[in-house]
Amino acid sequence: MKKRAALLIAAWILLTLLTGCAQQTNSLPAKGEAFTEPVYDWNKSSGDKLIIWGVYPDLERSYIKKALDRYEDLTENDLEVVQIPKEEFEKRMQASVKGEIEKPDILLSYGGTNIETYYPDENFYDFTEEPWVDDLTDTSINQTIYNGKVIGLPHWEASISGTLYNKEIFEKYGLEIPENQEEFMEVCRVLKKKGITPLYLPAKEISMLLYQFPLDSIVMNSETLEKLNEGKIGYADIPEMKKVVKWYKEMAEKGYLGQDYEKNDWDGMNEAMDSGRYAMMLCWDTWLYTDFQGDAAKFGLMPAFVGTPEEGTFEGPNLGLFIVNKNSARLDAALNFITFLADPYNYNAVFENIYTAPVFKNQVASISTPQYLEAEQLIEQKFRDSIGWLRIRGFSQMDASCILEYMKKDSGLSPEDCLKKMDHLRTVRIAGGDETQ
Repeated sequence: MKKRAALLIAAWILLTLLTGCAQQTNSLPAKGEAFTEPVYDWNKSSGDKLIIWGVYPDLERSYIKKALDRYEDLTENDLEVVQIPKEEFEKRMQASVKGEIEKPDILLSYGGTNIETYYPDENFYDFTEEPWVDDLTDTSINQTIYNGKVIGLPHWEASISGTLYNKEIFEKYGLEIPENQEEFMEVCRVLKKKGITPLYLPAKEISMLLYQFPLDSIVMNSETLEKLNEGKIGYADIPEMKKVVKWYKEMAEKGYLGQDYEKNDWDGMNEAMDSGRYAMMLCWDTWLYTDFQGDAAKFGLMPAFVGTPEEGTFEGPNLGLFIVNKNSARLDAALNFITFLADPYNYNAVFENIYTAPVFKNQVASISTPQYLEAEQLIEQKFRDSIGWLRIRGFSQMDASCILEYMKKDSGLSPEDCLKKMDHLRTVRIAGGDETQ
């Protein structure tokens, strides 16, 4: 699970690590012991009010709300939290980057190419020299790197994505976890024959098609990723991508998604999985504990079988990062806020009993999901870091709208047509143009 790239990045950072703004003030406790006092000096009170922007409802997550409340209580400083609807966020950020409106002091965002259009080198603080960088796990540090720099602090639940499946349904019909794409389709055939819709696909929420799961395995080949980012090839030039879009169409045509899958949305996920009418859903393990209101124990986690790779795949986490506007008039206070969040004394308090894999090496208060622990050996065999989301220039989950169009019975599109449309959207996005044209 420890990818060579992540190890090389971590090694480079550790070799160049200098003393940063945050100073370690106390020694760490023995492994497994609680953190009873701060590790870093995060300056208790400055009197500055910091403005934080994030996409709604990211800042509503329980551990983040707890962290923000804890910061205000322990430092007596105020925070102004601005939650922006997803469809408006990009426009607001672009306006702030252009100087048309005031920039926030702190931004909660995913990293990688997701922040490329915000000109990180000019606008975001470089945390590479901060002592807390050494506390990040190999998986989480991979999420923080932009242009060779640690661009933000990961403060998120580290989920493992694949296919959630109803263990009771599988046991009832004598079904085993499939080992390849063909066996997955056979499981779907049996389930449909028994009157169970195999897979709940919330297609109305386009981002939930999650085509990045198989895409990760395709761009693990660094040459493929490099050629995509240089514009030398597109999705339509990659045979495995044709398998991916064909998988979605086949699932629809065979009725494995149900008759009205296009009407399914995020809000219907809970009822669908609790009802027993559906057996599986592409998702992440922590969803069962952050959003699901039914009995999480009924579900297991198996690989995602989305046409490729043949053996299926698990995807590592996409972590939200707290990023600092390095041009902020309240820069010192913003950096102290980050140091506060990075302190084991604080993050262990807010992540206590939260289901997540550790983001920090000294994260001892959170707990792994039973689904992760049950599938741990299989995850180790089939795990892939989230690469597509982070490293493909112009990547967007919303490009799955082209896949939805192709899935329609009388679309008249070929797999190549579908992928060329996706390539066009990505190319226009890279150029900063209007994707609707």
